[in-house]
Amino acid sequence: MPPASLRNVTLVVRDPHASRAFYRSVLDLPDAPDAGPTFVMLQAGPVTVILQPAAASSAAPQPGGVELGFEVPDVDAAREALLAAGGTAGDVQRMGWGEALDARDPDGHALTLYRRR
Repeated sequence: MPPASLRNVTLVVRDPHASRAFYRSVLDLPDAPDAGPTFVMLQAGPVTVILQPAAASSAAPQPGGVELGFEVPDVDAAREALLAAGGTAGDVQRMGWGEALDARDPDGHALTLYRRR
């Protein structure tokens, strides 16, 4: 049996369209096809990020336990965009392998934005 592949991640959010604007402005994620009337789908490489309103989800509306990692071309620029779009972030950490930033989206979902050298 071949190994399973991760194809989508669902984030329960207050307002899918506001979250769409956040992820598009910070990470430039394009829309994925086949979004429904109550949720938004964005494409992050081979993984679809589904932004689903809390009212339409069986999942708990509180974030926690999962951190999404996105490789970006410029961590400092991504931090500026994230803060301007309503997210929160610490300082960029510069390490031997590259740079990383721990952050949260406006709904409180944990994010790591990083760049390898």
